[in-house]
Amino acid sequence: MRCSTSCIHAVVRRSRQSLLHCSNFARPWARTAYIRVGVTSLVICFGLVGFTVPTSADISDTAAPFSPLAIKYQELEHKLTQSIFGAPILLNSETGEDYVQGEVYALLETPFDALNETLSQPAQWCDLAILHQNIKTCIYGKNEAGKDQLQFYVGRKHYQEPSDAHSLLYRFEKTSSNSQYLDIKLTAPSGPLGTSNYLISFEAVPIDEQHSFIHFQYRYEFGFLADLAMSTYLATLGRKKVGFTVIGTYINGEHIYIKGLHGVIERNVMRYIFAIQSVLDARKSPEEFRQKERLVSWYAHISKHPKQLVGLTRKEYLYNKKREIKNQEEMQASGGQLNDY
Repeated sequence: MRCSTSCIHAVVRRSRQSLLHCSNFARPWARTAYIRVGVTSLVICFGLVGFTVPTSADISDTAAPFSPLAIKYQELEHKLTQSIFGAPILLNSETGEDYVQGEVYALLETPFDALNETLSQPAQWCDLAILHQNIKTCIYGKNEAGKDQLQFYVGRKHYQEPSDAHSLLYRFEKTSSNSQYLDIKLTAPSGPLGTSNYLISFEAVPIDEQHSFIHFQYRYEFGFLADLAMSTYLATLGRKKVGFTVIGTYINGEHIYIKGLHGVIERNVMRYIFAIQSVLDARKSPEEFRQKERLVSWYAHISKHPKQLVGLTRKEYLYNKKREIKNQEEMQASGGQLNDY
């Protein structure tokens, strides 16, 4: 079974009853693993009302206008102007019987050179990952073959020691990094609760001197245990939580937001997108202030969507992250053990 937002809207317009019979195209993506972070996927699309998106004619000579990602920007530029949630972002995702995948296209107000410099190294991805409330620690290093690796420790939203979290080891590959294109891939053959074949992919191209266009993909596969864990979560702690996609309106005009597995993925992917934005925002600050700036920026982003994303107070989040970052720094300094494949 495959399910997407555009199809969901069609079904809702017809009956608002079943989301189980829609289908759409397949695109890779996935998510971090843990019983409370969830298993699944969906698509959402939102952005900034009135935001002026550079047109195809504005794309600079250095934007590699014939690259697949630059061409994709030209295809999506009108949809980017129609986004409604605060930034020109388009999200697409899909669930199957044993996998989840999704993708994010976004126009960022960041020069490509600055983006490339900020997001091209493993250590920088640990700076990014630790902002996510469910990432307890991230360390980086090389395996015996000299290949770069990242190890995520994934857990609940409240403070946890790395030893109490699930470990997820990614191979980090920078397949391209030049003046016109950045391509980063993180892959992991296995994860907690029987999950497998993780992929995080990040691509970027310049659009003009002040804007970059990114493509973020996330994918993983799951088995019986992960499926059971997610079903339990959605029947208990996640029962009332919602995503971003509006599937209808109440009689008083209030939006009805999607729930279930789709809501889980929508919330999770936006936490990563806001982490990317926060790292890029903080690059302008002096080095000694960047860590605090990243945390403050991330919480400011999620605070714009309290119904979907706020699970901790600002004070709780900052206090927890201060401790978790300390753990991360200590593990990294001690040459924390990276479990090889």
